[in-house]
Amino acid sequence: MSYQFPPCPASLKPIAHYLKTATEHDGRDVVVSYWCRVYALETALRIDRKSDEARKLLTSLMDWLETQKAEHKDNEAIMSSVPGQAHIENYALKLFLWADSQDRGGIFNKNVVKAFYSCGMLYDVLNTFGELSEEAMQNQMKMSQMNLKI
Repeated sequence: MSYQFPPCPASLKPIAHYLKTATEHDGRDVVVSYWCRVYALETALRIDRKSDEARKLLTSLMDWLETQKAEHKDNEAIMSSVPGQAHIENYALKLFLWADSQDRGGIFNKNVVKAFYSCGMLYDVLNTFGELSEEAMQNQMKMSQMNLKI
């Protein structure tokens, strides 16, 4: 059973893709889902915390995050930022390497585009943990260059 969030209001459109990435990972990787929603919440709080529609979504996100923390209290990558950062960095790197190998092999389809796009989103999510590592910054730069070509 999936959690039903209120619709994302127009004022919070910049976080919509992070929420979508989180939803896509709900069944695959709860750590990715968790930190995508943390990033979306932190970003949303800077954009609009006053409108009724935004507050409904923000409250719903906070409730979901607290529930996940309670359900996954043994998962270090959710409970602590250092393992969480490592998990997201590794996941983004694997996604990038897969998409890059497909691209270099002449396979460029919607799955490859989606992988590159999701990877770029995860590099944004890494900002939740503070300054990016040197490797993450280099990979994010590569993603930016790839996005210009796509």
